Amino acid sequence: MLEFFRRHRGAFLITVTVIIIISFSVWGGMRSGPESLEGQPTDKAFTVYGRNYTIAEAQRLGRRMQVIYSLQMFDLLSLSRIGSQEDQTNNIVINQLVLQHEMDRLGIHSSDAEAKEAMKKLPTFQENGAFSAERAYSVEQMMAANGFNSVDLLEIVKLSIGFNKLRDLIGKNYTASPLEAEKAYASEYQTLKVNTIAFNLEDFKKTAVVKDDEIQKYYDENKEGYKTSGKRAVSYVYFENPKADDKKPAEEQEKARTAVVDRVNKFNDASIKPAAKFEEIAKTLNETVLKADLFTKEGPPEALKAEKELVDAIFATNPEVRPISDPVQGSNGYYIFSVTKVEEPKQQELAEVKDKVKETLVSQKAQEALTKAANEARTALADGLKAGKKIEDLAKEKKLTLSPLTDITVAEPAMEVASSNVIAGQARDTAAGELTKAIDTETGSLLVYVSAKELRKRDDSKALRENMGTGRADQERTRLFEAWFTRRRGESKAKMLITQA
Repeated sequence: MLEFFRRHRGAFLITVTVIIIISFSVWGGMRSGPESLEGQPTDKAFTVYGRNYTIAEAQRLGRRMQVIYSLQMFDLLSLSRIGSQEDQTNNIVINQLVLQHEMDRLGIHSSDAEAKEAMKKLPTFQENGAFSAERAYSVEQMMAANGFNSVDLLEIVKLSIGFNKLRDLIGKNYTASPLEAEKAYASEYQTLKVNTIAFNLEDFKKTAVVKDDEIQKYYDENKEGYKTSGKRAVSYVYFENPKADDKKPAEEQEKARTAVVDRVNKFNDASIKPAAKFEEIAKTLNETVLKADLFTKEGPPEALKAEKELVDAIFATNPEVRPISDPVQGSNGYYIFSVTKVEEPKQQELAEVKDKVKETLVSQKAQEALTKAANEARTALADGLKAGKKIEDLAKEKKLTLSPLTDITVAEPAMEVASSNVIAGQARDTAAGELTKAIDTETGSLLVYVSAKELRKRDDSKALRENMGTGRADQERTRLFEAWFTRRRGESKAKMLITQA
């Protein structure tokens, strides 16, 4: 399998969520003291239940969460929320151990057969509603990319089964009261009759005045932000995966895929040798070298436009430290590249960016004027409504355009109404006969007047009420479980033994 993936080598592990990306950067750069060199894999990273865990073990737990994300096991991903909200990276690592400890303590175990059946039902393994062997192969590759095998996969599935059994055990006795379900139903499905008053940012831009001295001042204060985009040129080898062919035997297709992996491994192994040269390796291994002249990160060449992860890696790589990259997985294959030329960003003079600076200041002034106008209008309208005046008369008096009366609900916002979901949410929390606070929209700002609220009869109201009750109960069970798990985590006495770089 993909042996090269098993090497934890920085930029290669381009991950799928911000938290998981952070986890690699954090655990990969720990230090055993303020003056020490970068932490080694065998250095102690943290302790849980009195046992010390190394940086290597922490990294593996982080990679396992990346696999969990790829498998769309969102139940386990919710563990990142439990613990320190400022340090969800540690939550990802430590909470897996706490979960396993509690499963063992309470005797919650799953057989291999149970785990295999649950695994086949995961969305990642499904195609047209059935288990897909081809998708299973893709998962196997992804697992190997993170240093895991089929046994590890079963352990992850068992962890998910245990999580849900624990969650049911903690919150199974909770049910939502009929009153709670009714309140939830009314909140989501009541009809809100609303008028809106729009404040368009473009209208305020037309009257915004920006002077030359203001442009100069803003440029001087924000000069560092006005530079040309950096550029890079690369040489690269593309190891394209074989195209799927139903006419070929499965063994032949597997052999073709393995051949690609072998080529990548050979190139990667050669690239980490002292004084390795990209062109020489390619020539020795008979691989075709492709080239891309200087380009910006925002404007890659046509051949690389669909490969965002590759382009990110190209601009993240320090060619002096890493002359030849790690393998980067693309949309249909793997890339290994070498940055051949770097053009650093250059400072732009005011004359070059004057129009851009002016546009920024116009937008700022327009936004300030819009906000002031919306707030003043809201105050005037609210005062008038308290005095018993009608919204139509007030809008006319203040020369504001009042939209026709519109029906809207939180659960089923009107698609033809811009920002309808936001309008509905604000209107729900505003009493009939009153105005919402100003709502930001893509084009400016809105004031919403709530004329009335009606709970109308629906043929599906019984089913909807039942669903709302079930949803509320599920939310409360989640809250109960998280509170319970938080206490268990505290009992683990988890403690960092090493600091971030």
